[in-house]
Amino acid sequence: MAATQSKAAVEGADILVNTCGRLKRGERLVVVCDTSTREVGDILAERGRLVSDAVELHEVAPFAMHGQEPPAAVADRMSAAALIMGVTAKSMVHTSARRNSSLKGARYLSLPDYSMSLLEHKSLRADFAARGAIGDRIAAAYTAGNEARVRTPAGTDITLNIAGRIGASTPGFVVKPGEMSSPPDIECYVAPLEDGSNGVVVVDGSIPYPTLGLIKTPVRFRVSKGRIAEITCPDQGLETEVRNVFASAGSEKVYVLAESGVGLNDLAELSGIMLTDEGAAGTMHFGFGSNFSIGGVNEVAFHLDCVMRKPTLTVDGKVIIEGGEPQV
Repeated sequence: MAATQSKAAVEGADILVNTCGRLKRGERLVVVCDTSTREVGDILAERGRLVSDAVELHEVAPFAMHGQEPPAAVADRMSAAALIMGVTAKSMVHTSARRNSSLKGARYLSLPDYSMSLLEHKSLRADFAARGAIGDRIAAAYTAGNEARVRTPAGTDITLNIAGRIGASTPGFVVKPGEMSSPPDIECYVAPLEDGSNGVVVVDGSIPYPTLGLIKTPVRFRVSKGRIAEITCPDQGLETEVRNVFASAGSEKVYVLAESGVGLNDLAELSGIMLTDEGAAGTMHFGFGSNFSIGGVNEVAFHLDCVMRKPTLTVDGKVIIEGGEPQV
């Protein structure tokens, strides 16, 4: 064991390889890291080689934004894998490389922003099966529903047209070919119709982005016909930074409300890191930008999640979550 690899970090890596990734002997595991996450990539590849002799580790230059495509040579190796661990600091979930690999049967663990401390964290010791089962039931409600409404004590009140869209559950582990999860994130989600969301979103939890993170002053988004029409915040500096993050992508498609997600990991807490924040129990998040790979039609190299505390979710008038607590 390397000096920087604590016993807890090794245990966490083993959980990712075995419990979450379900790696089997002889399966091809492709680990993709960048220069900032190489230490995590190394330990995952090392623990993977204890199971299979077909393990590859590929290091790429850091991406500028979630959803940026990896180099073609790496995408080619991903398409030949049985299990992929995407450990780049920025997520590859919303990329053609990930989508094509999944279509060819690769199981995918999306692990952006990973560190040795996250390998050690208690959230990776959650009961993925039990919490994921709750996600399955919420996802089924999304699939069966036509209209969702989300409200929070901070002021969120928005309706989403979800007719015909398929809810999905990502329980933190992958079993079947093409499945995708992001442990310790345990969540379920749906991609609303791109022009079918109207109301107000007040973000009082976090925006997992390097210059944002935990939100001390709520940020208000007015959404009309599926797109952000206005961004306001009492903290002018924070308002400007949020505006700049969206503007930096250079596309109007980034303003689309692309995802409605529910966090379910009861050992996670908001920290400003995507994988703990998206999956933290008692929260919901709206993703803006790309949803092409999760059942929508909006394709852009940008996806920004905004997390809200203590949500109440109704689908076709039925209460699914009340004050952050699942009712199904």
